[in-house]
Amino acid sequence: MPKEYFVESIIGIHGYNILDFKGTGGKIKQQNSDFVVREIPPSGKPIFDGSEIGEDLGGLYIHCVLWKSGFDTFSAIKKLSSFLRIAEEDFGFAGLKDAAAETYQRISIWNINIEAIKRINLPNIKLYHPIRQKFAVKTGDLIGNYFKIKIKDIQRDWNKNELDYINNIFQLKGVLNFYGPQRFGSTRPILHLIGKFLLQENYSEAIDQYLGTTSPLENEKIMKLRKKYRNTSLYRSLWYNFPNSYRIEKTLLKGLVSNRSSKSIVFSLPKEFLRLAISAYQSYLFNRVLSFINEADIHLSSLKIPLPGYQSVRGQTTEEIWERLTSLLDEDALDYSSFYHEHVKLRSKGSLRNALVHPTKFNCTQLGTKEIQVIFCLPKGSYGTTVIREIIKTDF
Repeated sequence: MPKEYFVESIIGIHGYNILDFKGTGGKIKQQNSDFVVREIPPSGKPIFDGSEIGEDLGGLYIHCVLWKSGFDTFSAIKKLSSFLRIAEEDFGFAGLKDAAAETYQRISIWNINIEAIKRINLPNIKLYHPIRQKFAVKTGDLIGNYFKIKIKDIQRDWNKNELDYINNIFQLKGVLNFYGPQRFGSTRPILHLIGKFLLQENYSEAIDQYLGTTSPLENEKIMKLRKKYRNTSLYRSLWYNFPNSYRIEKTLLKGLVSNRSSKSIVFSLPKEFLRLAISAYQSYLFNRVLSFINEADIHLSSLKIPLPGYQSVRGQTTEEIWERLTSLLDEDALDYSSFYHEHVKLRSKGSLRNALVHPTKFNCTQLGTKEIQVIFCLPKGSYGTTVIREIIKTDF
């Protein structure tokens, strides 16, 4: 990664909670199997053989385990939808899982034969342990996630005393509950900018940013196409050259080819994408506020920080946090009422999020002179990368 490209600073992350631990250095996600995530369904047991998702109780929904590698949840469901010839809306899932990982999660499929599940043969996508249930899996229908992460190319020796120390300190102090890069786009962290433009009702800028913003983490061909967008109006040629997997880009370019209004083009995008963009902007503000109060040495235990929305009120948090959040919104020419979006499905009431999170079942083992493996569990909504960054203490 180029030295000038710091993902953490782009998404509002700065500082650590465990200052008296020297980082190991190292890298993660050198291959998908280095970062394994197993969802913890309501049974409270991480998904391994599939029995953790329950027993067959009959019904019109099929619940099963989705294993994937190299796909995010939306992309995997799109592949499955095409293979099974059913609508993407017929799938349900509890949480989003990143593409740069090997993940196991419970999903539901409406009104499909179990035999069709067994016939699925897709590279890097598998479904197993199908059972019948009377309800769909919905967002939030999980307790948390189990992580098994390899840190490679570590830069100093790792000993048992340090392992015991960091395990204890994680339990006592917790880690800063930042939203990880996946929330913003792992290879091109700009989703929060799109959310900001949506709230500002600046739809033309949302299109320009999404199509034209480059990232050194993307492949060279895609970077060239984005640069070409900034210097041409030959949208039909760009539409043809973007791969089919870049469905947001192709939808935007199709709208530009048709000379539609920027507002009409943006609202032709999947509502799930637009909601994620607004959520990413809220997450960015949360990260900025958490970085600020941590640097200000404010006591973080039991502290909650608002994810701003149209029902946010001053009494939800401390005066200092409220003023900081209000100031950040003001910098973007927004306020809390901005989250009462003109489109009903994009409105957000706001919520609260803990400043700290405490990993459980933490264990670390040395696999070689330059490689360690870390295992831990986190509650839903928290990111494994927030724990790993406290161990590595470098920007990855």
